[in-house]
Amino acid sequence: MGMTGEGRLAEAWRTVARIGDLSDPRRAALRAAILVAVLIASQVLLWAMVTAAERLSRPAGMASQTEVEYRLRYADGHLGEPAQARHDGTDGYVVRTEVSDTAIVYSLPFEVADPGKPQALYLSIREQIHEILVNGHLVQPQLALNKVQGVVNSEPGLYVLPARALKPSGNVITVEQSRFGYAYALPEFAIGPADELGAAYRWKTFFTVDLAMGGIFILGFTSLLVLVIDWPAGDRRRARALVALLMSSALVTYLFSFTPTLGVPLNIIIWLLMLVGLGNTLAALWYVFCDMGLPAPWTRRLGQVGLVLVGLLTVQLMAGLFVPGLDVHLTYLSLDLSHYVIGGACAVAVLLLGGAVAVLRPSRWGERLAVMVCLSTFALDHVGSLIDLTSPFVPDLPLTLYLSPVVGVLLGLAMLLSISRQAGEARRVVANANEVLETTLKAREDELRAGHERQQVLMQRHVLLEERQRIVRDMHDGIGGQLLGLMLQIRGRHIAPPAIEASLQTSIDDLRLIVDSLDSAEEGLCAALRAFEYRVRSQIEGAGLGFAVDLNLAPAEGLRPGPRASLQILRILQEAVSNALRHAKATRLVLDGGVSDGVLTLCLGDDGRGFVAGETGGRGLGNMKARAKRLGGQLDIASGAGGTRVVFTVAVAALNQLAAEEVAL
Repeated sequence: MGMTGEGRLAEAWRTVARIGDLSDPRRAALRAAILVAVLIASQVLLWAMVTAAERLSRPAGMASQTEVEYRLRYADGHLGEPAQARHDGTDGYVVRTEVSDTAIVYSLPFEVADPGKPQALYLSIREQIHEILVNGHLVQPQLALNKVQGVVNSEPGLYVLPARALKPSGNVITVEQSRFGYAYALPEFAIGPADELGAAYRWKTFFTVDLAMGGIFILGFTSLLVLVIDWPAGDRRRARALVALLMSSALVTYLFSFTPTLGVPLNIIIWLLMLVGLGNTLAALWYVFCDMGLPAPWTRRLGQVGLVLVGLLTVQLMAGLFVPGLDVHLTYLSLDLSHYVIGGACAVAVLLLGGAVAVLRPSRWGERLAVMVCLSTFALDHVGSLIDLTSPFVPDLPLTLYLSPVVGVLLGLAMLLSISRQAGEARRVVANANEVLETTLKAREDELRAGHERQQVLMQRHVLLEERQRIVRDMHDGIGGQLLGLMLQIRGRHIAPPAIEASLQTSIDDLRLIVDSLDSAEEGLCAALRAFEYRVRSQIEGAGLGFAVDLNLAPAEGLRPGPRASLQILRILQEAVSNALRHAKATRLVLDGGVSDGVLTLCLGDDGRGFVAGETGGRGLGNMKARAKRLGGQLDIASGAGGTRVVFTVAVAALNQLAAEEVAL
């Protein structure tokens, strides 16, 4: 994931270079076996497709005659002497043309094998036809059918013969058509039942017209799709090469199958077609180099080779234009050389892709196999332009279809499937990465949470220990001082026994408050108040008073003010209880409280005689108010004939803030 694009390319190049690595004979033999198997599979698939297409589009009895009689029509309209055009393989019936002729009239004698079936004439090429007659009856009017397709793929023609014009024997079809090109050959033909010839006509039209047109659209759409995708840095070179291959293949298909009327000499048209064919081959090699991960200098050298070839073709064109008599010879020579160059380059590309499949077996083997089939088709077409080829499965079946434009559909669909597969892999990688990231993040969160909880426990224990040490110091300074003063008074006999008892009781009560606050420090204020209630109940009831408690404090309220604040609250309540027992002359005490709107309220009331403000103005009430203020709250005292109520209020947030400050300390 962290490797750069150049790093991936270098790694891929080192991997592909292992094809020739013989350090491990068994592995080298396995790679060689896979390479041979892939090459055989691609060629079997190719020849199966070619054979099926030829058998479907070639009617029975095609080119059954070895010779066809023809006559040249000259510019002044007169016909020349009869001559014979011999069948010359896939070129058709070759005609010896002259400079002054403009059209060819040829005769096709035939017999009707089954008079009960409609008969038809099938021509492998329908363009440039002027007129068709059967036994003197008109079938095709004298209106030239212009060349609507390219120089390599041409639409066939099917002409139903009128039954009234046919004779039991000795039938003759006369065809007149115009010349086109430097050399000329009459199209192959078949005469027979219309339904059988119609099936072949429809298949060939499908291969040469429909598939070619569909291939152009599929290649164009795939190119646009590749352009709009945001490719990773390591795949951008291959994506650019893929666009060049797809667009050049679409251009080849268009020009070879649907050559527009350019209004220029034929040698210029052929020069343009050679340029496009070479460009398509160089784009294919560029794609193969990028797909294999070859370093960038290889593609630069490929561009330099392309410039040299363009220069040579341009020199050939200029020489043909300006040197009389050289255009035909140079055009044929350039065509033959381009066939050798393109065929050889495509063969090399097929071998390289086969080696890539052998070494990088899990990586894009389907896409590479499809490209191997397409490049094999390119090579097959150019070899077929040099020599006549037949199907290895059906030796007497010649190869007449130019399949390079046809396989544009296969190339475009293969790349679409490859893009779809890569998009699916990218989604899976992202999903897996997200899952791993989520799992890792959850584990890290759990780890952090556990560490935080451990730290909180340690901190709470540390705070509790620190608070206990502070309280011990307070006990030493407070209770210790009280007991020491009491001891000195007793030694000096300056204190009465009741006063001694009262002082001891005060010290004991304060000590119990300290113990209660420490015991309930980790549980919160609720536990401290329960301990306070349990302790003072016996004291209050022992004095003959009733004691009622109504505290609506749940542990969920989050009341954890810490030991120090809890101790101050308990001291306020203890002082209030002590005052009520000593001064109120009450019969009943009530402790109630709760939390409302974030405010804690604690109230201790009695039904005693009450007091007037200033009547009991000792230090007790002042200490209670001072403690409430230190906690961030306030203490209100209401007293009257019906009793006294001591109300302590404080914000819960203020108590929690005190606890946080204790932790910080």
